Amino acid sequence: MSAPDTNLDRQARRHKPSLWGIAIAVGAAAIFAVTAFLLDGVPADDQAAGIPEATVATQ
Repeated sequence: MSAPDTNLDRQARRHKPSLWGIAIAVGAAAIFAVTAFLLDGVPADDQAAGIPEATVATQ
């Protein structure tokens, strides 16, 4: 079943904001992925150390 009124110019105009939003989201994800791979982050030694134990103060 086809649509009764297919005005391609109107459809392109109506979908333009959605397509821009998708393009921006893909671009942001690509920037995040490249940044995540290029940065060192937390060194492995610090990750394995865990949380330091808290000292208990006696009264």
